[in-house]
Amino acid sequence: MLLLQNLSTGFPKSNIKLHQHIDLQLLPGSLVLLIGPNGIGKSVLLKTICGLQTPMEGTIHVNHTNIHTSTAEIRASLTSILLATPPSIEQMTVYDMVVSGRQRFLNGWRNPGIDDENAVNQAMEKTGISNLSKSNFGSLSDGVKQKVMLARCLAQDSAVILLDEPLAFLDYPSRIQFLDLLKVLAKSESKIILYSSHDLQLSLKYCDQVLALTQNQWQFFAEPTSVNIANIFPNP
Repeated sequence: MLLLQNLSTGFPKSNIKLHQHIDLQLLPGSLVLLIGPNGIGKSVLLKTICGLQTPMEGTIHVNHTNIHTSTAEIRASLTSILLATPPSIEQMTVYDMVVSGRQRFLNGWRNPGIDDENAVNQAMEKTGISNLSKSNFGSLSDGVKQKVMLARCLAQDSAVILLDEPLAFLDYPSRIQFLDLLKVLAKSESKIILYSSHDLQLSLKYCDQVLALTQNQWQFFAEPTSVNIANIFPNP
């Protein structure tokens, strides 16, 4: 369970608030779409939920554990995030990139064991990148890199997976394949998957619920069909 209580997001050092009083509960098995205009604060919300950014107010709990008062190891068991731009890493194989998601299990940086190898192989199989395990991560297209980073999130085995614009570098057939995969993973592995996207026409067909951000406001829709796009994206 992901629980946001009286959450306010923004930039504490400059005392700039973006969205306030977010009260929301998401349950395992949910694929949730995060929408809103460019620059509205979607990335800030995702980074706040996973602990990369400090909330202005309020708390975030995953399975009754406070994200922002937990150790890095515990946070890694609760949330993982795929950022909008793949990392610029040249000299690392796809396998090594995915296995790095198992870091919280590798106490003292021990070598991966059987459980780690199984988790990595399963994650690569689910994302369709098993044939690329020995490939150089830096040589891949941005779209394939995003699949590798999703596999890394799966290998990490966190309860909540957060994705910032994961469809941005994918062509239309790959977007359908990616969303099919997210839908299956949310249901079959009881994950909470929250992802942002500007491909509303496609995403609204796949998601279970929608979280919308507008200027200083937020809305949650239990049914995607109830979203009024014109209210979220007003004409300039």
